Parts: sequence; C-alpha cells; structure tokens
Amino acid sequence: MTAPLRAGLSIRNMSKTYPAQVALRRVDLDVAAGQVHALLGQNGSGKSTLIKALAGYHRPDPGAAAWLNGEQFELGSSVAAHAAGVRFVHQDLGLVGELDVIDNLALGGSFEGRRWLSNRREAAAARRVLEPYGLDIDVRMPVRDCSPAQRAIVAIARALRGGLPGEGLLVLDEPTATLPEREVRLLFSAIRSICAQGTAVLYVTHRLGEVFELAETVTVLRDGVAVASMPVAETTPDEVVTHIAGRALDQLYPPAPPPRAEIAVEVIDLGGQELNGVSFSLHSGEILGVAGITGSGRDELNPLLFGSAAVRTGRVRVRGHEHRPSPAASIRAGLGYLPADRRTLSAIPAHSVRENVTLPALGAPALGWLGNRHQAADVQPWLRRLQVQPADPERPFATLSGGNQQKSVLARWLRAGSSVLLLDEPTQGVDVGGKRAIYDALGAAARGGAAVLMTSTDAEELAEVCDRVLVLRGGRLAAVLVGAALSADAIVAESLREEVPA
Repeated sequence: MTAPLRAGLSIRNMSKTYPAQVALRRVDLDVAAGQVHALLGQNGSGKSTLIKALAGYHRPDPGAAAWLNGEQFELGSSVAAHAAGVRFVHQDLGLVGELDVIDNLALGGSFEGRRWLSNRREAAAARRVLEPYGLDIDVRMPVRDCSPAQRAIVAIARALRGGLPGEGLLVLDEPTATLPEREVRLLFSAIRSICAQGTAVLYVTHRLGEVFELAETVTVLRDGVAVASMPVAETTPDEVVTHIAGRALDQLYPPAPPPRAEIAVEVIDLGGQELNGVSFSLHSGEILGVAGITGSGRDELNPLLFGSAAVRTGRVRVRGHEHRPSPAASIRAGLGYLPADRRTLSAIPAHSVRENVTLPALGAPALGWLGNRHQAADVQPWLRRLQVQPADPERPFATLSGGNQQKSVLARWLRAGSSVLLLDEPTQGVDVGGKRAIYDALGAAARGGAAVLMTSTDAEELAEVCDRVLVLRGGRLAAVLVGAALSADAIVAESLREEVPA
C-alpha cells in the first residue's frame, strides 16, 4: 500500500460489494490539498457509492482505509468524516422542503443566536450567507417553493457556512446541474477561494467543460474500477470521454431534424408568477430550446404549459385546439412533462421502474388482464433504448443512479407516445454516453412528428441540439436565436444582457 498524502485526501483499497453486484473494486484516490480533483464516470460507475462510503452512509468492504492530511479516519462513519473536516453537497441536496431557507441553512449546524432566537436576526444572517452567490430570495419561504437552481445554491451555501477546517475536504456532487452560467461563475469563484485556503475539493460532474476549466486532476471510474487518473493539463476531452465510455464515441450531438410547418403548440401572452406576456409557436418535428438565468421565467414555462403551475394570463393551443393546462388535460392532449426535480416531481421512488414508466398509460392488457410480466416486456425495450443501467423493470426506482432515473422518466413519455415533450434539464446528471442516447431518442421522436420544448442551463447543449433557442429575461421573451446567430456564446450573452431603459 502506497503512503497517503500528507496534505489532502487519500483513499486506499476501497471496495463495496452488494448481492450480485460489485459497485467498487479496490479504488485508490488522492486529492491534493488546495486543488480541485474531478471524479468522472458513467451513471452506475461507482461515483455515488464512493462518495456515500466517504460520507459514512455506506460501510465499505474490509481492507479500505482513508486519511485526511495524514490522519487516518474511519470509513463508514459520518461522525468520523465530519470530525476529520469532510463536508458534502450531495446530488439530492439533503434539504427539507417543508422548512424555510433559514432553517435549512441551519441544519447540521446552528442558528445565529445562541441564547435566544430573533426572526429578524436569523433572516439577516441567512441573506448574508446567500449574498455571495447572487441569490436574492425570501429566506422565510419553504425550500419546496424554490426553483431547482435556488435549492442547489442553498445547499452549497449551507456546506460552506462558517468555512471549513483548515485544509479540509469539500465534496461537490453535480453542484452545477441546474445552475445557469452566471451562478456557475460565482460558484467557481467560491471554489477557487476555498482551494486558496488549502482545502481539497473533490468535484463530481458530467460536464467536461467544467473539468478543463476548474480542475487540476481528473480520475475516471468505470464499472467500479479507477481506470485512469491524470493531470488535466496532460489530457484532452476526447481522451477523457474514451476512458469514461471504454471506447471512442461518435460526435456527441446528432444533427437536429428539420421542423415541419404544422404548429403543435401555440402560446399567446402567457403569464404566471415570473412569466409576463410570452408568445411563441412550437412546430411538429422541432426541438425548441429555452434559456435564461434564474428568475427569468425559464423554470416556470413548462410547468405552466403542463398545468403544474397556475396560468394567470394568456392562452395555449395544442394542435389548433384550446388547451386549459392541467396535468390530466395535458396527458390527454399528448403532452409529456419531465421536471428537473425528478425525485419529488417525476416519480414514485419506492415503486419499481416498471410501475414508474407505465404511470401515464398502461396500454391494452393481454388476454383481458394486466400482469406484471406483460408490463415488464413492454417496458424493457424502452429501458434498453435509453441505455438505462441496469435495464431491469423490477428494480426499485430509488436504487437507480440519478442519471438512470432521468432516462427512465423520459422513457415513460416516449413509451406513452407523447406528441409534445416538455423537458426541463433532460440530461441533468447524465453521463456522456447516456446523453447521446437521450439526444438520439429525442431526434427520433422529432423525426416522427413530435414537438420538443427543452429548457437547459447548458448553453452548449441548447446550441447543438435545438433548431431555435428562445432567451427569456425578466419574464419576457428577449431574443430568438436561429441559424448562424445560434451559438453557446450568443445564448450566454443574451441571457445576461441588461435591458437598456427607453
């Protein structure tokens, strides 16, 4: 066994075995103090298992050992990890939706007051914690009422509140999955500041651009094994993708299919809490993107169209017919909705993958009755098409990795034959191979006549996948980018551009 790092995190011989599955196999990992170390791999590669073992949620197999700054601490113990100076922002954020922002920031720590609590003082303290991240919200509102991006920032701010022990470790699991470009920049600035104080950062992401912008070192897991670990300056994105997939991948983004003349959805002066008088048309066979920073109305558009948020003004027509949005009416009209918050809004975690995929439409039963075997046979081809791992219809939905949960929910609406797909962050938490499977499935649906409306915080994804991109600012439609004007840089610039007063 090689000696552990004197400054930073060292893991040696970490394995984790479940019945009929080896999730990790003798993984060694070194994260140097004062550096960002990126951890990559496909969904199901072992990243989440490694992090949960480090956090004390899982106990690794005997023989594993870990050190922080030369001091060994017990793996499989959350108390030992915290005492050693390890802090986490997990992919599911660990927030309590019923509690307000103030209480969530204090979870795992303490309030500002010691002898007595002052609502005014606690609110002011919470606003100070959020201020470096550019998040100006009502800190007394329940976290469940925050947007996904706002919830992510609350979790990050909580982990960093009060600072970390000198030369500790901060583990960030997909921290930018729902963050727009402006907030990503603020987060990166905070991470660099933390590293400058000697803290090691283990950064889990599927966004290769972030790795090459932020990290000094990258490690790739595949099938539970650390297959590569190298300085970022000595590798390339193509080489990293090859390590992740185990083979060279074709071009990630397939060409967008040409839209048709037929209008699938017509939106007229739509308004809600954030949106104000937005109008546009979505054509059959079109993949239409929507961009904008937090508060622009981007996160509200699809919930308004599907009926999970209240429409205050305006009208919606679906294939020429007036549509009064509600979830039941939308499903009948052929609309399928994939929310960004897949855990609480997209699925029943305790049920099987089969039950979740067949939720909106069971289909005609065989021989006059509906059995689990019939459902499983119907669902499994869709799981394979979307590369859900494992493609087991009877597996509990909650046991899938985040990216595989995302692909399972998309399989639901593709199986249901939805003619309009409303997608919020469709590739959030999905690895590069899984992204291509999703893009191919969306392209096939569009070529078959389906209309796709997708919101994303990934400007490159929107520029490469979509026919057109709508940019929202201040609740209004600020720009429509198409053709030569459509690029990732143009999306970011239009999203951040300030309106000039008349």
